[in-house]
Amino acid sequence: MRSWQIFKLWGIPFKIHPYWFAILFLFSWSISNQVNLTSGNIYDVKEAWIIGFLTSFFLLSSIISHEILHTFVSLNQGVKIKKITFYFLGALLQIDKYCQTALGNIKIAIVRPLLCFGTASVLLFISNYSPSQELMIINIISRVGLLNLFLGFLNLIPIGSLDGGNLLKSIIWYFSGSKNKGRKFLNKVNLSLSFLVLIFGIICLFKFNFYYGFILSFLGLFGVNSSKSESQFFKIENILKFTKVSEIKLKPLKKIEFDSNFLEFNKLIKNKKDSVDKYCFVTNNGRWTGYVDENILKNVSIKKWERNFVGDFQKPIDSFVSVSCNDKLWKTIERLEETSEGFLLVLNSANIPLGIIDRSKIGNFVLNKLGFNLPSEIINKFNYKNHYPLGIEFPRIILSMKQKGDL
Repeated sequence: MRSWQIFKLWGIPFKIHPYWFAILFLFSWSISNQVNLTSGNIYDVKEAWIIGFLTSFFLLSSIISHEILHTFVSLNQGVKIKKITFYFLGALLQIDKYCQTALGNIKIAIVRPLLCFGTASVLLFISNYSPSQELMIINIISRVGLLNLFLGFLNLIPIGSLDGGNLLKSIIWYFSGSKNKGRKFLNKVNLSLSFLVLIFGIICLFKFNFYYGFILSFLGLFGVNSSKSESQFFKIENILKFTKVSEIKLKPLKKIEFDSNFLEFNKLIKNKKDSVDKYCFVTNNGRWTGYVDENILKNVSIKKWERNFVGDFQKPIDSFVSVSCNDKLWKTIERLEETSEGFLLVLNSANIPLGIIDRSKIGNFVLNKLGFNLPSEIINKFNYKNHYPLGIEFPRIILSMKQKGDL
């Protein structure tokens, strides 16, 4: 569903997702029920609904104000934000460029929890020192203060993409000088906490409350799987960042001698298995001289095929889109995505052709590095279609690494 823009600041659209209104109603209903149960002798049903709605509304207002200040700090630390979409208890930021320093990330991560604690302190101070605790406005102020206090502690939990998680890995990055150490340590913390939640959930499931036990078990299992996925994602990043093309098994070149006629060339083309095979690379006594593609057959009458030779129609090797065998894998993928056909010629340091690299070759190499060995039937299917196996979006991963300053 499309989000609605509520205002624009520093060129950044601030939007609200439509689901927020449903959550606002449910949260208001929950608070009004709580008021009826605990203070039914003080407030009637209408007043309870007013307390519930205004508590929810002012909580959202405080979250928006916190996000504005958080955005201000982020922009000062070099972050480029495309848009911000508010859900009920937080916001989703679409970021084009992340902060590139550990200290800057610490400042960004700490600002929201501090704002939550500051807002809670002011509101709870007002409510505690009010002459009458039964006033409706004091009840609302007290509830908004307590909810801000809860959000402050929630944001400091060192898991996932919460501020606490970002703060922990940024502190480790700051003192160790390695961004990767912070990410690895945070992932280990997430895995440990997820296992604890899972174990507690299983115990609760069979000995205490089935409903809460089921929820905790589900959350713990989800956390364990997320941590494992993060570990795999980290491995993929390292493979893309440090692997050279020379480590990949290339598709061999289809060769043809320069003095071969079109009849011989046509026989080779008829046996092609994928789109790469429409190209043949021309040799002259073992020396590479150029390449030809099947389209040259259309330019000459079949009657003349026996008298026409591929060497007369060849194109120079350097006109074929290529990469060096010493190029990093992530650069090769970027170059690959710029081509219309999705494959590249690999050259050695002496500019001699070594083979062809395409999406399926790259994908299978990465999966093998991760310990996944796909059946030959599936590999052949991806080879034919020239797709990355299992839908892995390497270009998007590379873009994310660039945004984070890892490349």
